[in-house]
Amino acid sequence: MLHLLPPLPALPGGWKETTFELPGRKLQIILPGDPDHLLEDPEVLAANERDDYMPYWSYLWPAAGPFARAMQSAPWPRGAEVLDLGSGVGLTGVSGLVRGDQVIFSDYDPQSLLLSRHNAVRNGLADPETLLLDWRRPMERQFRVITGCEVTYERRNHEPLIALLTSMLAPTPEGEFPSVVWIADPGRYHAAAFVALARESGFVVTILDEELKEQPAPRSNAFQIMQLVRG
Repeated sequence: MLHLLPPLPALPGGWKETTFELPGRKLQIILPGDPDHLLEDPEVLAANERDDYMPYWSYLWPAAGPFARAMQSAPWPRGAEVLDLGSGVGLTGVSGLVRGDQVIFSDYDPQSLLLSRHNAVRNGLADPETLLLDWRRPMERQFRVITGCEVTYERRNHEPLIALLTSMLAPTPEGEFPSVVWIADPGRYHAAAFVALARESGFVVTILDEELKEQPAPRSNAFQIMQLVRG
């Protein structure tokens, strides 16, 4: 139940609620009222000095909405265990839960994980599993499906992310659906570089649009899903 969760902490700029529509269902999503206020928070500034930390989790990024809708038509079997990377406010992971998948929310920031739990439970879903995950230190655990929304915007994160995917994407058992990674992106400049690195690292990459139609190359300023499977 929602009242059994730890409360959300006080936040510079406060919290707000928004409604997001999936096919046939509306979600009520809590998110920071003004994420830019966090950039001046003393704890954030100190963390930035220590480890170049930025509160990216607090923004509802442009690709999150179309990705949440696309998740409803994902090709893997419903009920699959899905690792969601960089869960942020939890919208795309909650969409996966609505679909019927067993979503494990992961993020570098514990505030994201608590918020994702609140957003799952307030929409009538079970309190999900969460993982505090640093991409530079992959866990010894593997998943048949890994998703991520807007996780390739910084070029410096590409190599650690590919290393994590190489380590944590489970092999495909004989005769079963392919183990797969879905990375959503709004058509940012660095997407092509990520695709190139993924291919160099042995992944077969397919570019999909919001209707899951295959595209010939990474898109510019347009939503896309970078689908990775092992070569």
